[in-house]
Amino acid sequence: MAKKATIRTRKRGKTYSYSFDAGKNPATGRRKMVEKGGYETEQEAYDAGVAAYADWKSGNIGITSERIRLKDYLAAWLENVSRPNVTRGTYADYESAIRVRINPILGEMYVQDIRPRDIDAWIKALAEKGLSRSSLSLSRTVLSFALKYAVYPAEIIPVNPCTGISIPRSAPRKLLERSIITPEQFAALLKKCPLGHKYHAPLVLAYHTGARIGEVLGLTWDDIDLQNGTIHICRQLNLAGRRHLMYFSAPKNRTSTRRIYIDKVLIAELRQWKTLQSRNELRLGNAYQLVYEDTDGRVHTSPKIEARQIDMPRRAVICTDAFGLPIHYASFRKLLHPLGLNSHSFRHTHATRLIEAGANPIDVAARLGHADVGITQNLYAHDTEEMQRETAAIFAEFVGK
Repeated sequence: MAKKATIRTRKRGKTYSYSFDAGKNPATGRRKMVEKGGYETEQEAYDAGVAAYADWKSGNIGITSERIRLKDYLAAWLENVSRPNVTRGTYADYESAIRVRINPILGEMYVQDIRPRDIDAWIKALAEKGLSRSSLSLSRTVLSFALKYAVYPAEIIPVNPCTGISIPRSAPRKLLERSIITPEQFAALLKKCPLGHKYHAPLVLAYHTGARIGEVLGLTWDDIDLQNGTIHICRQLNLAGRRHLMYFSAPKNRTSTRRIYIDKVLIAELRQWKTLQSRNELRLGNAYQLVYEDTDGRVHTSPKIEARQIDMPRRAVICTDAFGLPIHYASFRKLLHPLGLNSHSFRHTHATRLIEAGANPIDVAARLGHADVGITQNLYAHDTEEMQRETAAIFAEFVGK
């Protein structure tokens, strides 16, 4: 049985304080005492000491009970440990995995009672529902991270029951394969979404730049130099939480912030759209929606007639509908899925066509914002029939000498 903590109280002047032994400092080997004063009564000091000890014992996660259900532990871990240390998008992914895939099956179990066999049965149950390998992997990772913290520093359980649990081989790797968009498919998309349609701008930007869809939707007119034909990619527009709130954030990684050259066709498309967007704003007058960003990156919209928030700079977003509202990624995705496409299809197509045409892989990697050229070649450079024919022709020329 674990030794109970001794909470000491004492009077110092007119107030009381508590103290308890927090064990040895691993760096110095000396014992550490936690002490705090300023309480009016001895009972207040003691109660505060009990709460402080429980908080310290559980790694400052805020859990005070000896036995705790997994759903309650995960709620505390998500808010106190995860939220301060991950991006908003990652936090939303973790919250969704816990709410949708972990709690419905394991949430009522006590953390102390969960065994590897329970984790294995949970993973297999999710796989039987048809979840992709990536969804299963994310769910397992989130639970493993949380239970690793329960081992140390929280010291709630002795070992992590997720260790060694694998994803079933039967789980599908992808529910929607990346594919190359043919010129005919792209022409059909533009016919369905002509200039003035809310999806026209994101379609042409994604096709002509290979940028991530979040980067495309986050572009503003300040990022475009139509005179010199360049785009500065320096932010992305993301969604977070069950309400799909939109917010601006930095690009995915260090190399994702980049300046790329664009072709004359895209420049012409953007010039036309900028003119049409200005006409929409003039036509709707004070009803036209303006986009702002608060200090937390959150996207706010309000009609021109309303007073502007001084602490919120305006973002002249390129990809908007006719009313000035920014394009929602979830709705853009619905346009593509019936065609067997997703947002990565544009990135995949852009990279593949460039390499197929003989572009330097290093330049393509820089254009896509990849730190490693190997990522570009392995992930996006699809081995097309044209590449296969060219390879065969090269060998034929060699043996014919």
